[in-house]
Amino acid sequence: MNSAYLYLQLYRLFDGITPVKADCGGLCDKACCRGDDAGMYLFPGEASVYSLLSSEWIRIENSDFSYTYNGVGKKLKIAFCNGGCDRYQRPLACRIFPLTPYLDKGRLRVITDPRSKAVCPLGRTLGIEDYDRSFVRNVHTAFVILSKNREFKAFLSEYSRYLDDYLKFFPKK
Repeated sequence: MNSAYLYLQLYRLFDGITPVKADCGGLCDKACCRGDDAGMYLFPGEASVYSLLSSEWIRIENSDFSYTYNGVGKKLKIAFCNGGCDRYQRPLACRIFPLTPYLDKGRLRVITDPRSKAVCPLGRTLGIEDYDRSFVRNVHTAFVILSKNREFKAFLSEYSRYLDDYLKFFPKK
């Protein structure tokens, strides 16, 4: 399956499901969508989605984050928005925020993204058990599916080491 179509299917897991029952964007006036540096990583292969969609609202660039797969260094893409988007075209990282996948001793877990603590009231105050269970389950399901791909698994391993630097300051929840 083409990675763009895989991501489009995974996006559907988050149609109508959010981290909490209330509109979390109302708590913080959508802080995660504001600012000139409000960028979200696109997971490996995800940038191909935006060649299929009308994407005037999004700017995609190479990020500083890289990982190695089969001995080849790969740059992760990052998406910047203008603060407004079609919710059905948001990248996966936006759909799962403030959660993120994490490999813990080779085991896939869903954790509160330690980087969310700077902008998100939910990220600062809630533990994984406080989020909507269906939301957490769908996040986990999406990354179980993606992790079946060897390149994605290589990315996730490096990404988890990257998060470890943040987790030194913000213990896992």
